[in-house]
Amino acid sequence: MPILPMRLDRIKKDGLFRVTKLDSGNPCIARLMTMGLLPDQELRLTHEAPLGDPIAIEFNGCQMSLRIEDAARIEVEAIG
Repeated sequence: MPILPMRLDRIKKDGLFRVTKLDSGNPCIARLMTMGLLPDQELRLTHEAPLGDPIAIEFNGCQMSLRIEDAARIEVEAIG
């Protein structure tokens, strides 16, 4: 049975995830890619705003905040 892709906007805090696919056509995602967010990169969701938007992720020792609409353009898989 194939594993369905999980979008970053759907994950919950305290998990470790691996990036599987990014929408490089989105300017925000393209900028994150220049900062090292690439396929196979591990990341963690560290904060969610009270209403769920924006979220903060951590990768490569850096924390970044991004909007839910941009997070929806990143596919991840749970690891560990």
